Amino acid sequence: MAFTSYDFLLFFFIVFVLYWAVRERRWQNLLLLAASYYFYGSLQIWYAVLLGVSTAADFLLARGMAAQPERKRFFLWLSLFVNVGVLAFFKYYDFFASDVIAFLSTLGMRPDLFLTSILLPAGLSFFTLKKLGYMLDVSKGTLKPTHSFVDFGLYVSFFPQIVAGPIDRPQNLLPQIEGERSWKSENITQAFPLLLMGFFKKLVVANSIQILVDRVFGFAQPSGFLLLSGSLGYTLQILADFSAYTDLSRGVAFLLGFNTVENFHQPYLSLTPADFWNRWHISLSTWLRDYVFFPVRRALLRYKLNEKLAMSIPPLVTMFISGLWHGAGLNFVVWGLYYGVLIAGYQLAGIRGDWKPASRIKTFLAWLLMFAFIVFGWMMFRAPSLGWLFNVIICSSFIPTQNEFILALITLTATAAYSIPLLINHWIDNRAKGTWLQAAFYAIVAALAVIYINSTSSDFIYFQF
Repeated sequence: MAFTSYDFLLFFFIVFVLYWAVRERRWQNLLLLAASYYFYGSLQIWYAVLLGVSTAADFLLARGMAAQPERKRFFLWLSLFVNVGVLAFFKYYDFFASDVIAFLSTLGMRPDLFLTSILLPAGLSFFTLKKLGYMLDVSKGTLKPTHSFVDFGLYVSFFPQIVAGPIDRPQNLLPQIEGERSWKSENITQAFPLLLMGFFKKLVVANSIQILVDRVFGFAQPSGFLLLSGSLGYTLQILADFSAYTDLSRGVAFLLGFNTVENFHQPYLSLTPADFWNRWHISLSTWLRDYVFFPVRRALLRYKLNEKLAMSIPPLVTMFISGLWHGAGLNFVVWGLYYGVLIAGYQLAGIRGDWKPASRIKTFLAWLLMFAFIVFGWMMFRAPSLGWLFNVIICSSFIPTQNEFILALITLTATAAYSIPLLINHWIDNRAKGTWLQAAFYAIVAALAVIYINSTSSDFIYFQF
């Protein structure tokens, strides 16, 4: 049930009306919990079963930490083992499925459908990190476990966040779940811009650019120029697609009286790799920083390692885990290590996340270099395989054929055109928020979205190559 589907609009309308008709917080939470499980179970019923069992297990383990402090480490390690084990099994099953099937076949066993087609439960990566953060904070004593299973269950399964984040910390979302909520006019004024831009970025920008990007990366051996144009298109697509989901998630949450975390803050204006990760998928970046980067660095400091080595290992470990978290493929692992090397390299050169050049020319050059690193990273992330990318870079000519040039020109033109509304939105948020200019811009965006969705003027992108 995608946020942009009519099914979701009907679902949310019913939930919204019932939710605000029920004034008592307890019944509001119970309604949201049931709605969240219905939303998640509508994808696959066993997704909801897995979610419920894992949520109950962590709720009881966290309560066990409070009741039996002497067994806190045992309960924590049990939670880590189960959560990481379940995530690793579903995420990396495909790596080993063919070997398992071949082995069973040699034994005369016929693998069943379940074994050969296990699907990764949607949102498993996101709600697993929410639960792990909760368990780690309870074990450290920085968070008291909640006494209400409904409240904890709603924190884990909150339907605006469950499929693709953001990964809200319990310190932010749980107090809102446990507190009273009443309807305010700010709920609409805060939600409307997010919902409008979310729908626009997803339906108009991301979906349009994706068609062109898929064409480029579908070539067996595109030219270097075509690959570059497709990579720039994907750089826009992934930002529009992912930030659109966050905007819609936050907008829906605002309509329910919740203030959830911002997940993107103009990431393509970054000057350093650390600055990029402070702006991109912020909820994941801060989670990795607090639960991986800092603990690894503290552990290394205890061993009094060489300073350069101690500076390099934490970002490498953190970004390696980030790559594993993003997907089951060598692309993602290498992509994570790529950013780990970049962050470590910049730090060794004395350039940290808050670094600011002394002049505008140096600022522009620093941005240009970092943007080139970002585009190459997304090129690696989107490539069908690392072998495909290596072959294109080494063997393909940079000069395109006539048809490739046409497709590259269309891709570059569309990327530039669809970037303009996003750039204007960033400018308005920084300088003209709350003015008539912002209202006019949103009116134009809404009109463009309606015209685009109801027209077939974009058929040119289906030109055959």
